[in-house]
Amino acid sequence: MSFGFTVFMNFAPMEKNHLKTIFAAFQDPLPGFRIQPLNSGHINHSCLVQNGPETFFLQKVNTGIFKKPEVITENILTVSRFLKKKNYPHPVLNPRRFKTGSFLHESWRIFDYMDNSQTFLKAQSNSQAGRAAKFLSEFHKYLNGLNPEKIKNPLPEFLNFNSRFSQFEKSLTSAAGSKTEKAAGEIKFLLKHRFILEEWNHQLPRFPIRILHGDPKISNFLFEKNNPERVLALIDWDTLMPGPVLYDFGDMIRSATNRAEEDDPAEKSNFDKKRYEILKSGFLIHLKDILTKEEINNMKLAAKTVIYVQALRFLTDFLEDNMYYKVQHKDQNLFRSINQIHLLQGLLQA
Repeated sequence: MSFGFTVFMNFAPMEKNHLKTIFAAFQDPLPGFRIQPLNSGHINHSCLVQNGPETFFLQKVNTGIFKKPEVITENILTVSRFLKKKNYPHPVLNPRRFKTGSFLHESWRIFDYMDNSQTFLKAQSNSQAGRAAKFLSEFHKYLNGLNPEKIKNPLPEFLNFNSRFSQFEKSLTSAAGSKTEKAAGEIKFLLKHRFILEEWNHQLPRFPIRILHGDPKISNFLFEKNNPERVLALIDWDTLMPGPVLYDFGDMIRSATNRAEEDDPAEKSNFDKKRYEILKSGFLIHLKDILTKEEINNMKLAAKTVIYVQALRFLTDFLEDNMYYKVQHKDQNLFRSINQIHLLQGLLQA
């Protein structure tokens, strides 16, 4: 089974030679060996490798973020095997072994490439977004029954929203005065709306622990090349972890209902209410008889919380001199936070 992307960039010759050496630890390069970098994400370093008639996806795990890449591999294998046993009707991720028998070589890993596939940074239509939501719903339906204790958390603090808020508060005292002054309106808004996080904390013990994907943005769905309405696979399983499955719903809403680009700070009608309802219906199509009453009743709260926390994270990074998220200019994380606040305001009014 194979997986692929179609967004390309360039490598320096020296780097390309190193990648050829990495690939040689998996399979001997043949005449005509080709390697093409891929701009498929902000965390891991990825490329496409063509070796004779075969094509592979070669990726370096960012060990600055994922301290134990072997945990990611274990989780992927556990979920893949479980889904196969359940006769999951779609492709699953299968890490390939290097010649040593290991799934990792210098933090690099290999997957097969999926022909006739494409990805999108933003949903192209309500229909496409709805199909992705249904696909995610089906993924969780088939995952239901796998003991969450069999999945290890690759990012222990990922769902610790209280820690995110504490970091934000800390940044307020350590940031340069010029920065807190520039972001005064956003700081005031986030402090005023802390009640969203408090409501989430109140409801959280009522949600069962399930297995979540952790990053169900539209770019992590593979669509058929000649039919962008047809979802082929859900990829990027690095953030598989135990937790409230409502996080996946919230993050899907955050990434797919925003009419604006993520770093557009202009005040406009960011939130697409119609798409929200389409995504909600799609998410429930396979899960309405699996989710508890508490989960279903708090879907909107999950969306508000995830957007709120993302606004916190962007603003915190701005105040801390852009240490986490990549930026093209010094105010980009501030603009991203403003954008999320506009999205949240739209959802609060819906």
